[in-house]
Amino acid sequence: MKAVEYSRRQSEPATAESVREEGESYFASVTLRLPSLEPEAVLATPPIRVRGFWQSGPHWIAHAGTAAEIDSREGEPSPPAGDVIAWTRKRAERLFAARWVHDLDGESRRPRLHGGFAFDPGPGGDREPGFWDVFPGARFVLPAYEVETDDRGARLTVTRRFPATVPGDQAIDGLRRRATRTREQLADLERRGAGPGPVPPATAFDEPVGPERWRLGVERILERIRSGRVRKAALARPLDITLSEPPDSAAVLSALRSANPIAHLYLIQFARDRFLVGAAPELIGSLRGVRFRTMAVGGSTPRGADPVSDAWLGRQLLHSGKNREEHLIVVEDIIRHLRAAGVRAVEDASEPALLRLPRIQHLRTELEAETPPGTHVLSLVEALHPTAAVCGDPRSAALKLIRAEEPVGRGWYAGPVGWFDDRGDGEFAPALRSAVCRGPLLRLYAGAGIVKGSRARAEWDETRVKLQTMLGALGVERAP
Repeated sequence: MKAVEYSRRQSEPATAESVREEGESYFASVTLRLPSLEPEAVLATPPIRVRGFWQSGPHWIAHAGTAAEIDSREGEPSPPAGDVIAWTRKRAERLFAARWVHDLDGESRRPRLHGGFAFDPGPGGDREPGFWDVFPGARFVLPAYEVETDDRGARLTVTRRFPATVPGDQAIDGLRRRATRTREQLADLERRGAGPGPVPPATAFDEPVGPERWRLGVERILERIRSGRVRKAALARPLDITLSEPPDSAAVLSALRSANPIAHLYLIQFARDRFLVGAAPELIGSLRGVRFRTMAVGGSTPRGADPVSDAWLGRQLLHSGKNREEHLIVVEDIIRHLRAAGVRAVEDASEPALLRLPRIQHLRTELEAETPPGTHVLSLVEALHPTAAVCGDPRSAALKLIRAEEPVGRGWYAGPVGWFDDRGDGEFAPALRSAVCRGPLLRLYAGAGIVKGSRARAEWDETRVKLQTMLGALGVERAP
């Protein structure tokens, strides 16, 4: 097999001999074409410790294993509080600067990191680490196996780090054999229509935040709004569910995916029974080259029981002063922070449209921008997170309110999750409509934007509708 070694630190490929002389390790990757397949075939493979999934529209990525990792708990220097996204970008640049060996007889795929960030990695951000102890301020993996599909077909990439004493051609030979075996296994699973098993039944429910605690929190936020200290604050609450046994993350994801085909789906698993899964209705942003796409989602109402009532509810939402105000705050927040980050040409629709999901409908405005050359998606995520949709406005005042009024830490709930590559392209969504798993116990989260005119009972009911996205995937008919 032919192989070429290169480093982003140099413009010309390096020889295998030069790598050995410098005493460095290197990464090697092989990419093979796959026949058409569905994610269920990939998810039906035997579960391992680390795996994940991302889907946005028809494009999906499934990955497993670890060739390298970035973890904010490890390495020197550790990230300063509130600067974990910039720290991650620097660590990624060091990782991507390593030498790589690619198979010249096949395709070459760009290395990509998958993971996410805590919602509030600063002091006081997570006051209950039990659910989140494998989810630190930032954590990303470079997968050992990655399957990607888009309009050009499906591809399998196998990556591994090798000591410099192993010749590049030998590394490529071994990886190609491994990739061929994996391709055959996936083809067999696809032919058999294999998929993950069922989700174990729920046996118990617990509400760490009840209706009265919620009402008091909403009232205190409304007091701040009336005093002019904030325009909006997003208040969230958890719901704990115990299953009869630890679930397979792939089973939860598959059920969630089948019921939410237009959502941005994600799975981040760092241990067999420790994972985060969800179906976000919105993107923080997607960067391809210089084109950046994001969206503002704010304001909501349930779906109707029939087409007539559904259309009526949608019209009411479009003309609701309270919901229009909530939505406008999110739009203004995104545009303001993009411009502060040097993105000037922000294109937005003049009127919001309806985003109709299976159980709820939202107001949505899509925004696009042309970024300066060399812009990294993490720089834009850092500028936008936390948006007014998941935090509030002004950001700093709303964040203080969240810390004061939410007795249970958010962990990665509403934090940025997604992927980015060595060029700085990538895609991130807020970890909404989510559940974090610890053995047989899952914690679900849902939130509501509190603005002038909000009522505690109505906002509580809104969170019940949002919780139903994950409850449905768990086989629970209705939130308690």
